[in-house]
Amino acid sequence: MSDRALIVIDVQNEYFPGGAWALPDAEKALPNITGLIAGARDRGEAVVFIQHVAPADSPVFAAGSPGMAMRAELKVRPEDPTFQKSHPSAFQDTGLQEFLKGAGIGRLDICGFMTQMCCDTTTREAYGRGYSLRLFHDACAARDLDTEEGAIPHDVVHRTHLASLARFAKIVTTAQAGE
Repeated sequence: MSDRALIVIDVQNEYFPGGAWALPDAEKALPNITGLIAGARDRGEAVVFIQHVAPADSPVFAAGSPGMAMRAELKVRPEDPTFQKSHPSAFQDTGLQEFLKGAGIGRLDICGFMTQMCCDTTTREAYGRGYSLRLFHDACAARDLDTEEGAIPHDVVHRTHLASLARFAKIVTTAQAGE
């Protein structure tokens, strides 16, 4: 097995049309995400799926709800490492760190949703744990954010977070995945 793993974060129905938190660019990012998965599998790299799960009475990602389900297009295999989380970090209260260390993985490729929350938090924490990181900007998406000063459009949220994450990870496109 390679020392690189692809971490696919929260690519769940909730973020697509019909979901409670549909992201404007989720459908645009999805083929890039599935392309990363196929490429990682072809190269013998681990593909790790992260799934956000909330209590059954939650308005989003409720345990057992259709919104919580991962997108069928991901084609998750039974042997794929999959970790459920209830925090923005894919490391917090999951077995991700133990899996990565046990598999001898030191390089992580990150994609998924949302750029400004779980991708951001996971990237920063992975950096702090010593991983070499790439974040695929065309395989992530953000949502509009409301503030007291007004709304911040999703594309500005996305670009701003990527700019700050460049301190911790190499920001790349899916075309650079095989490098």
